[in-house]
Amino acid sequence: MSLSRFYLAADQWSEGGVMRLGEEEAHHCTRVLRKRVGDEVEVFDGCGRVARGRIAVARKEVVEVQVEPEMRHPALGHEVHVLPALIKGEAFEWLLEKAVELGAASVRPVITANSVVQWDAGQGEKKMAKWRRHMLEAAKQCHTPFLPELRAPVMLGEALGDSEGEILKLVPALFGEVRSLAGAVGEWGERRRRAMVLIGPEGDFLEGELQAAVAAGFQPVTLGPLILRAETAMVATLAYLTQSWVGDE
Repeated sequence: MSLSRFYLAADQWSEGGVMRLGEEEAHHCTRVLRKRVGDEVEVFDGCGRVARGRIAVARKEVVEVQVEPEMRHPALGHEVHVLPALIKGEAFEWLLEKAVELGAASVRPVITANSVVQWDAGQGEKKMAKWRRHMLEAAKQCHTPFLPELRAPVMLGEALGDSEGEILKLVPALFGEVRSLAGAVGEWGERRRRAMVLIGPEGDFLEGELQAAVAAGFQPVTLGPLILRAETAMVATLAYLTQSWVGDE
């Protein structure tokens, strides 16, 4: 039986074997899950470190866990950074959940001409906090040791130039000259398994936006003859990359 899992940021881990959960996680532990002293749980940092232990202190907003020797999961041998256009609330939260499950390295929302959702900078921190909580819950539920970095939304133009080093850039496209996803990955060959995937909004990219992406090095790829929703396109591309690269690790 899997244990209830709680998050503690890497910089909050102690060396003495006793971990104190943050206020939100402590509240979830004692008030939502009704955990008590002596219950066995897991603590993870989202960077590959996981430890089992038993609750030593359980009060309203204070939970301390006496942990056993920790386990460090090796970093994934590939990294995929996802640049999804902002889409409607529930669909975007589903996208974030699947990005966690499929091992994305980071998620950075982009604002495009056809983005239905308008980004309110004044409410930005509140929205980002909600998204991070949603991703954290996904990581707990699927027991992944890794939590993707969530970066603040930016305009498409800024996102297109946000990459360093050798990286495979892909953009699923519905028009223009496209190639198969398998062909693009196959041609990349044995180079470093590192990719950036740009996903369009509900109404897709404008032609000029796609041209700008191509000029920035993104390869337009097809995901088949059927039109996919934005969040489905992200899952299909990320899943293909993960399976293609994991088999060789």
